[in-house]
Amino acid sequence: MLAIFFIYKGIDKMPIKLKDISKEEIISTIVEKNSYEAPIGYKITMNTMRQSGFLRLISIFQIIAGILMIVPKTRMGGLLLLLPIIFNIFFMHVFFDNRMHENIETGMLLALNVGLCSYYYKKITQIIFTE
Repeated sequence: MLAIFFIYKGIDKMPIKLKDISKEEIISTIVEKNSYEAPIGYKITMNTMRQSGFLRLISIFQIIAGILMIVPKTRMGGLLLLLPIIFNIFFMHVFFDNRMHENIETGMLLALNVGLCSYYYKKITQIIFTE
């Protein structure tokens, strides 16, 4: 299920869809308050990542991780590839976004990924700590 979710989310990020930022939001938050607080700071950050192509690169890795997780022999590799991606997504929402439901949703995905990685704990430690 996690694999399908990230394949879907990766494909969903492919077209560049900029977040709407009104002139009033920019003036009120950035100019008058001298702040980049959420949600305006988050919208600017996400638009920058979309236009630069960074989000498209992340989406490619999400799709690859999802495909790897579907195949039993490559499942651990997919989970490990996804781990830094979902870690980053979670903390971007925690620090840049003020929508609690997004923090909970991404936190649950991170916890699920860590939980699934823990299933491969012995195998992962053998790979890391072999001489």
